[in-house]
Amino acid sequence: MESRTYDLVSRVENLAGTERVSESQTETTYSLQAAVLFAKDSADISSQAKKKIDGIAQKIAQANPSKTVEIRGYTDNLGSAQHGLELSKDRANAVKDLFARSPSLTRISFTAKGLGEAQPIADNGNEAGRQKNRRVEIVVATR
Repeated sequence: MESRTYDLVSRVENLAGTERVSESQTETTYSLQAAVLFAKDSADISSQAKKKIDGIAQKIAQANPSKTVEIRGYTDNLGSAQHGLELSKDRANAVKDLFARSPSLTRISFTAKGLGEAQPIADNGNEAGRQKNRRVEIVVATR
């Protein structure tokens, strides 16, 4: 008899669709739309966004995860691919730098990666889809 393994994934999204948490057996991913964190075409984190990131930092510290957390930045397909790649990297690094300053996360190392318009989660053909694609994901390995 052939056996199969399934990776169950739980997803929770707020009503506005700006924040999402996905949990599987191997990782938890916190996803925030760029509009929650940054002004348009900027990598400067707003003071309101710092509170959200502090909340995620507390959850990471409580979960006692692996020693590495990866932060991934994404953009939509507007503008040049090179600009999107640079912006997504700058945004991922801005979130990484904020986490690195958190006293509760001193034992964790953070990596940041800009992926630009790669791996869209919605249709880039309309503003609603592009808005979802402009995001930062914080990926915490749970094993």
